[in-house]
Amino acid sequence: MTVPPVLLGDDFTPLWRHVSSTLDRRGLADRGWVSLPDGLAPSVRARLRELVPGRSTRRLDLAQLDRALDRHGADLLTLLAAAGCPPSGRREARDADRDRRSRRDEALTAAAAEALGLEPWVVAWVGAVRPGLPDDASARVAVDTVARVLTAADEPGLRSRAEVAARVLGDAHALDRGEPARRLVGTALALRAERGHWDDADLWADAGLPGDLVATPVPTWALPLLGDGAAEAVRTATAAGAPSYLSTLTLRALIVEVPPGTVVLSVENPRLLEAAVQRGLDLPMLCTLGNPTTASLTLIRGLLAAGAEVRHHGDLDPAGVAITARLAQLGVVPWRMTAADYRAAVSPDLRPFDGPVPPTPWDPDLQRAMTEHGRAVDEERVMDELLDAAVREGRNAAL
Repeated sequence: MTVPPVLLGDDFTPLWRHVSSTLDRRGLADRGWVSLPDGLAPSVRARLRELVPGRSTRRLDLAQLDRALDRHGADLLTLLAAAGCPPSGRREARDADRDRRSRRDEALTAAAAEALGLEPWVVAWVGAVRPGLPDDASARVAVDTVARVLTAADEPGLRSRAEVAARVLGDAHALDRGEPARRLVGTALALRAERGHWDDADLWADAGLPGDLVATPVPTWALPLLGDGAAEAVRTATAAGAPSYLSTLTLRALIVEVPPGTVVLSVENPRLLEAAVQRGLDLPMLCTLGNPTTASLTLIRGLLAAGAEVRHHGDLDPAGVAITARLAQLGVVPWRMTAADYRAAVSPDLRPFDGPVPPTPWDPDLQRAMTEHGRAVDEERVMDELLDAAVREGRNAAL
């Protein structure tokens, strides 16, 4: 037995569409009364009265229709599907989604309270990560991941982020960029420390979870470091005309000492440091390699603590001035990064940049000038002028 073919004619389609829409609103299990749509053919009404006897000519009793279809071995949902008007079940899906989210929220809150406590940063973390967790199982996994990583990071002893990931998560790459656990842990670190972006290398390093301790060392040239060990090796390399690459591992064990009045130039792009080495310039330098690495930040902090003045120059584009702004918060001096410097170098043939220019608090007019022209001045374009000026200012400071 199946759906009576007469009910599948085109003249019945408006009715079944209306019924399907009604079930979407009320729920698939609803079998109440449904008003008949206007314009329904008389033949349809007559057939309905035969199938579902009743006195009303304006409404259809879905329960009675379902019982009538049952005698043919079918039901209302089978009829609607056969007529090409199956209800979407969106109310059930909505209810199921609401229940799923409720279970997730309860599991996330309970697990976080038990494993991390009820500190304000934990409450904020729960609110921040909740939308990205699909269900209660993923919520428990998220809390467990963060709790285990934070516990390992708080243990004494120098270790890398990859080591912690391998030891507590079973995958040395679990905290790499792009991995879900990195955002979960990074968000917790940022909220707990009340500073920084969740993906900031400095934030991770300060929390005891630096990147690889020997990877991405900071390139340096002619740093006048005092003392023996690594400091002596840097001086020896300079005498031999070679740059020094200082890893995070080396810098964490190094007590940075420099002569009074030392000025160090920080640059964003390695070509400038390379040129200084090739020319044998008496110019203490370091290179952040774009966005500062853990090693470069560690060295900069050490130099500032030792009394050195660190001056930074970067690309005059949105990313470059954002880097400069972050370094300025550490005490680094933006150097030749003014509106006048930009206007003197910009020209229509330079590459355009996308996106807004971030604030430039050391010279607010720079933001306005860059926004006006929309062209980037890369460090390499003004390299010769920068190196000459840095050497000249260094000599004058020594007099």
